Amino acid sequence: MKTNILRPLKSAGRVLAYTVNDLALSLRCACIYNRSPHTAILSIDPAQFKLFINTSLILLFALLHTADGIVTYFGLKFNYATEVNPILIFFAGTMGLGLAIFALKLLCVEFIAVLYFARRNIGSCWATASLFSADAFYSWVVSNNILLVVSA
Repeated sequence: MKTNILRPLKSAGRVLAYTVNDLALSLRCACIYNRSPHTAILSIDPAQFKLFINTSLILLFALLHTADGIVTYFGLKFNYATEVNPILIFFAGTMGLGLAIFALKLLCVEFIAVLYFARRNIGSCWATASLFSADAFYSWVVSNNILLVVSA
């Protein structure tokens, strides 16, 4: 008896889900990856979404390193701040400030490029979480450097 009562509700729910899925597939606004119809409402493949997130995090990390190099150069060039990184102090005394910052940031960006080209092999969610944590920490570093330079 209960099966006969719930059957129309199940079929109505299925029809509603199929209708929403067909609408999303016809719009194709939020679709990154096409699947066969009636499998998911937005048809986003988890592997493609994870690749998109990892790519975004790696590129953000490269942009943060570039911004840090520019802010550090202006802060040290115009004596707005003092450098506490002993490696940069050593190379700045040896090669000059601009070349030292450029060389060290180029080394960091080369490492980030290796990550970028190996991003399809990042399979663990912990690696994605580590990228997110590195971006969060380095964005704090860059914002702190900007505040130091602007407030000086």
